[in-house]
Amino acid sequence: MLQKISSRILLWSSIVLATGLLLSAWLPYLNPGKFWVAGFSGFFFPILFPVCLLLLPLLWWYKMKMPLLLCGIALCCAIPAALVTWSFHPVNAGEGTVANSFTLMTYNSSSMGLVAYKTEEARVAAIYDMIRKARPGILCMQEFYSNDQAGREHHIDSIMRTGNYGWHYFTCDKTHWNTWYYGISLFSRYPILSASSIPCGKSSAGSGSSFLQADLAINGDTIRIFSVHLTSYMFNSEDYNNMSAPGSSSLIYKMRSTFEKRSAQALQLAALVAESPYPAIVCGDFNDTPVSFTYKTVSHNMKDVFLETGNGLGRTLSFLSPTLRIDYLLAQPSFSIHSGGVLQIHPSEHFPVMACLSLKKH
Repeated sequence: MLQKISSRILLWSSIVLATGLLLSAWLPYLNPGKFWVAGFSGFFFPILFPVCLLLLPLLWWYKMKMPLLLCGIALCCAIPAALVTWSFHPVNAGEGTVANSFTLMTYNSSSMGLVAYKTEEARVAAIYDMIRKARPGILCMQEFYSNDQAGREHHIDSIMRTGNYGWHYFTCDKTHWNTWYYGISLFSRYPILSASSIPCGKSSAGSGSSFLQADLAINGDTIRIFSVHLTSYMFNSEDYNNMSAPGSSSLIYKMRSTFEKRSAQALQLAALVAESPYPAIVCGDFNDTPVSFTYKTVSHNMKDVFLETGNGLGRTLSFLSPTLRIDYLLAQPSFSIHSGGVLQIHPSEHFPVMACLSLKKH
């Protein structure tokens, strides 16, 4: 009797898991702007795939052929999604060892440690310490904040000095109280030939309203960099509390609206990259997982620095879930990626992604 019950449980568990895994892996191919349910599915993939994998030995032990076959097929069909979720590179080349290479870092600075209009000194210190140690030749920062009021944090000037940067560009998507500036910034030791802010929506937080596009002269070549912060869910404390209450209509509505805006931004960004007259790099906070329409659209025909050099899940968000990789550094095939990785700095909401790259010579 007990064996019969356990067999039934295993049977239905395998059916549910296999179905969930297939939906999680393949629904993100649909545009959530038109089919919003697809926007939720990819979140569960990093959990469903290993659980389904661990179920296989149990099904084999109980000689349950049909459930074993079902889970096996689901896992095989989910391999493309697994290949963009996990990366395994135990050996990583040293940074800066290749001739004509350059380093680039992307980092969501979470308003440079500004919380409720007060600066958390520990967060600011961690950011500047990271810049001094990593010394990226190009630094792209989303959710950037600076203030030119006397006695406040003029981060633009401070970072220029700290990183020894000769050029910078700031989108300044939002101004508060005349001197409080928010947006996306780019700092460079290489000449910025041209730069612009390309509107992509409207965000009350500022950063997320535009794409930063900049053309840089590096080692005799011109490359184009897009630094972006795609639409966030903008969850507040009440939303986080509602996460423990399934079916919260306000939370689902907010996520559904975000899916629509972000999918439109992803399509706009992909078109800009495709039209670029120069070799292009895209970096920033996509606010979406690797198994998503957003990532699939933007990363098309591009190389992901983490997948090329990293290990494990490459988590870039320090809270909510250990599986969340939402910050990316992507390069077109014309670039060689020599090294890279996610730098875990604390305290910080996001972790920066850095890479050493060079443009292939033909």
